[in-house]
Amino acid sequence: MNSVQGLLAASVISIQNSCFIYPACQNCFSRLILDSRRFHCLKCGCTGEAKDASYRYRLSLKIADTADLFDITVFGSCLDPFFGVTAENLQR
Repeated sequence: MNSVQGLLAASVISIQNSCFIYPACQNCFSRLILDSRRFHCLKCGCTGEAKDASYRYRLSLKIADTADLFDITVFGSCLDPFFGVTAENLQR
């Protein structure tokens, strides 16, 4: 993970995928494998009932400033203000 932070004035060129909400593990935030009744996390082994799975935002964007193109991905609750609702509530 890159620890460099900065502010970039840029424009959004495109949204890279249409799937911006995913079922996430409560322990490690990895994508859960869902079937009709159960969920399973391949990373930490967490399991449970599919109806109890929580959801997170994952928004992948292509952005541009005056000189370069960048691919960025934004995760989690920092997107709540943009969508006006948590990922959990939007999924339901």
